[in-house]
Amino acid sequence: MNKTKPQRIDAKQVKQFLADAHKKAATARKNLPIDAETAYQIAYEAMLKASLALMLSHGQRPRVQLGHHIAIIEFAQRHLSPGLAPIFALFDRMRRKRNEAFYDIALISDTEAEEAVRVADNYLEVVSSDVDTRLS
Repeated sequence: MNKTKPQRIDAKQVKQFLADAHKKAATARKNLPIDAETAYQIAYEAMLKASLALMLSHGQRPRVQLGHHIAIIEFAQRHLSPGLAPIFALFDRMRRKRNEAFYDIALISDTEAEEAVRVADNYLEVVSSDVDTRLS
């Protein structure tokens, strides 16, 4: 089954999703000294929002279904550089750990949170550049 469906490209919508992703990344950075788990989860959300912006910039959107986060991550991985494989490995680990922390008990260390925030910042730069090139 196809995990995405076509949608008209709306540059304003894409830019809003990217702006939201950058806002979440800033929030994650600010939360690092307060709460590692919150910073980690918000960094994940920033990466997910940026990935959704990327998907929308290609005229696609995820179908509303179980596993749509995976579909968004897989789409981004297919459309960005293969050199980003380590970032995507961490992104998927963040997805799983976020689910554990949300639905069960999972401890997120300060080091994991710091790495997540750093990687989210780097990822947002890559996605923003890619999207800007497409929308120009």
